[in-house]
Amino acid sequence: MTETAANLALAFTGGTLSGTAIGFLYFALLRRTVAFFASGARVRVPLLLTVLRFCAAIGVFWLLAQWGAAAAIGGVVGFSAVQLRAVLSARAT
Repeated sequence: MTETAANLALAFTGGTLSGTAIGFLYFALLRRTVAFFASGARVRVPLLLTVLRFCAAIGVFWLLAQWGAAAAIGGVVGFSAVQLRAVLSARAT
């Protein structure tokens, strides 16, 4: 394996782990936001959680894009895997 291939593999792996982490955070905050709305809470807390979700996701994906295409693609793969898990678990309940 050449140096470039090793760097691409490292970037993709790091991106996948980062995308998975931000995916878990994103969907945990989404679940909490829905719970606040369902309980009849004020709009302030769900709005803050929504802004936090978007800013965190945008920040992580921006950093991954700065790292390179392999990291950004890995991030999307990790985030999409968590999204699939969240959709399937929500469908099961």
